[in-house]
Amino acid sequence: MICYVILHYQAIDETKKCIKSIKRCNKDSMIIVVDNASPNNSGCKLKEEFDGDNNVRIILSKKNSGFAKGNNLGYNVAKKMNPDYIVVLNSDVEVLQDDFEELLDAAYSKYHFDILGPDIYSTRLNYHQNPQRERNFSIEELRKSERILCLKNKFHFLLKIKYLFGSCKKIEQIENANYKDIQIGKVLHGSFYVFSSKYIKKHDECFFSKTFMYYESYILHYLGMRENLMFLYYPKIKVNHHEDASTNATYDNQYKKSVFVNRCLLESCREFIKIMKDNSLRLG
Repeated sequence: MICYVILHYQAIDETKKCIKSIKRCNKDSMIIVVDNASPNNSGCKLKEEFDGDNNVRIILSKKNSGFAKGNNLGYNVAKKMNPDYIVVLNSDVEVLQDDFEELLDAAYSKYHFDILGPDIYSTRLNYHQNPQRERNFSIEELRKSERILCLKNKFHFLLKIKYLFGSCKKIEQIENANYKDIQIGKVLHGSFYVFSSKYIKKHDECFFSKTFMYYESYILHYLGMRENLMFLYYPKIKVNHHEDASTNATYDNQYKKSVFVNRCLLESCREFIKIMKDNSLRLG
């Protein structure tokens, strides 16, 4: 059995599309949706709509605990069902293949992975997001990022001038040249993970729980490599990623969104540095 964990926050249409894509490909799987205390009451609307559907369970969190803790809540519920796999995916991801389960079984039979990442295509930026990085960050790179984020956080009011005059940079397309190749040990993008029974038996959490948002994929990889976990990029499985649905639903003002994102990045960057300096830390 496969359990799917979807973290929902405000963007109800995207979450419903995600559920629909899973149901189309995997009719007998269990879908667990964690509403992260959406202020627009969309979690309650989902609970009402899927009431009576035995394959969909809506969990209403009393507070917005962020990306890591919200997903961990759903993962913990899924683990109690003793599944073969737990798929943790963003609410703005669409599963594409009818033979998803067969492809997953084939990948596990050959590679015995702990964590799998598929070919993730960003429909907004028009590029393939996996593997996310050839290698993880070094502590020197993180310290440099921390300094830059501190400055941005301190002088965030300057962003008002930037957006007042519409001086937003055009987002450049990025081409991941190796996205067609099966790869092992690389950093995998955080919008879609498959955790195998190997991982599930050993861990009660899918993400390090001390970040609110951002750096989760890098921290997972870093701590996973400490445990010699097997990270598999498997491009035979394909999904579409319609990015930033939840943050866009929360912040229609680009300035406010940028301030929020920068603050979360700074907090997570600092947590990552702490992890690197403490060799005793492990995944939950």
